[in-house]
Amino acid sequence: MTIKEFIRRIQKHTYFPKYSNWIFVLLIVIFCAVYNYQDILFYAPQSIHHWRQCDCLSITMNYYQDNNPFFTPSVHYLGWDATGKTVSDFPLVYFSVAQLWKVFGHHEFIYRLVVLLLFVSGLFALFKIFENTLRDSVLAIICSLLMFTSPTLAYYANNFLMDIPALSLAIAGLYYFFRFSQSSENKHLYLLAFFYALAGLLKISSLLGFMAILGLFILELFNVKVMPGRKIFQHPGKQIFPLTGVIVVQLIWLIYASSYNARYNGGIFLIGILPIWDLSLAEIKTTLNAINEHIKWDYFRKETQIVFAFMFVSILVFFKRMNKVMFFLTIFISTGFLFFSLLFFQALKDHDYYTINLFVLVPVVFLSFLILLKDKYHAVYASVFFRIILIVFLIHNLDFARIRIESRYKQTGWQNRNYIEMIQPFKEITPYLRSVGIQKTDRVISLSDNSINVSLYLMNQKGWTNYGISADSIKIKEKINLGAKYLFIYNQKDYEEPGIQPFIKKKIGEFKNIDIYEL
Repeated sequence: MTIKEFIRRIQKHTYFPKYSNWIFVLLIVIFCAVYNYQDILFYAPQSIHHWRQCDCLSITMNYYQDNNPFFTPSVHYLGWDATGKTVSDFPLVYFSVAQLWKVFGHHEFIYRLVVLLLFVSGLFALFKIFENTLRDSVLAIICSLLMFTSPTLAYYANNFLMDIPALSLAIAGLYYFFRFSQSSENKHLYLLAFFYALAGLLKISSLLGFMAILGLFILELFNVKVMPGRKIFQHPGKQIFPLTGVIVVQLIWLIYASSYNARYNGGIFLIGILPIWDLSLAEIKTTLNAINEHIKWDYFRKETQIVFAFMFVSILVFFKRMNKVMFFLTIFISTGFLFFSLLFFQALKDHDYYTINLFVLVPVVFLSFLILLKDKYHAVYASVFFRIILIVFLIHNLDFARIRIESRYKQTGWQNRNYIEMIQPFKEITPYLRSVGIQKTDRVISLSDNSINVSLYLMNQKGWTNYGISADSIKIKEKINLGAKYLFIYNQKDYEEPGIQPFIKKKIGEFKNIDIYEL
């Protein structure tokens, strides 16, 4: 057999749906092992955005131990009214994990595993989008796995935040859009609406893809030809209802969440925007510099992002040759990407997880570009050399993500130093608290903690942190009047604060770096 014949045989056997699912799952397992998930699954919340991780866990813990009703979430931080009642995301995952804890016990790895399984399901849906559209299992596996090489996605894929579940559900919604556009079966439209409604409830930013689909619906209403031969939405008078239902569900939750927080503890979680126009020019420049650092280290390899930019520009340049559905999806999602970036620009400085649901643009651009290659430049698309380049590209990105994940959990790295040196003892302190007479129901102040729930959740004591107190003696007295009995200090620098001096007269215990005072 000659080399040319061997290559032709390979080219004829790139579509193997009977086996591709198992190959894809096997590669997912390999990726997880490369990222050391087998250990990370059992880690306590730590490293980048430890604050938000513990907020999510605190809501879940309160469902678990207090049997809170579904629509009455609360956290360990008791807030202004000493109830701890507050809400941010729709609590579907928090409540569900709490029910699992009631069966299997309080194990944080269960939470991580639930998020990871949702992410893998989303990746699988993405894989099927590529495979069904391209009729090419090899490219489908490579392109969908490429999403798993983003350090940001790989870090949060087995973490506690709601952005990954939202993205995963949104990808499921996108999968059913492709099924609907191919079959015109309304059951797929209703499944599309269902998954997007859930995704939006978890994170409104996950609706970028849905808004793009709504844009296609509106174009067809104005008789813009999107698909050759027929319309995607052949019965718009009826099909508008599941689409508008997605928006109605979001509005109902927004109204409820806003009224709930106004009634109890507003201002703890963001329900609103952080727009660019509220910043000065100097602040905008600082944020842009921070975004540039994220581009270099957190989203993908910088070279990979240049490749995506090239694909995007190619789509714009060759728009007349493009598949119209994919072209409009790319344009609409890109527009949503831009608007979101402007509306939440302030958050992009420090919060990499705010970008997670923007990643939906990556597979849409990739798929659009591959369809363009397949239809107009088939020799390039079908070449073995092109696929080898993509495989090397994938492995290169995988290694980059592995290094970045290691750096986030490294005990000596800046990302995790505060947890290792200061916070970790709270994970072990509970038996000691009981030995010195502090009961689970006693309210405390963790004064060295500037987050909302980190130390409170880890030791499972309700009360207050320095969030909103700022070591102010008047505010400390207010918390004492609300029932605070004990004061915790774990950072020696806090002893320099003049406001805390009246409250550190009666020391009753010391656990590692944590000093405990009776108020």
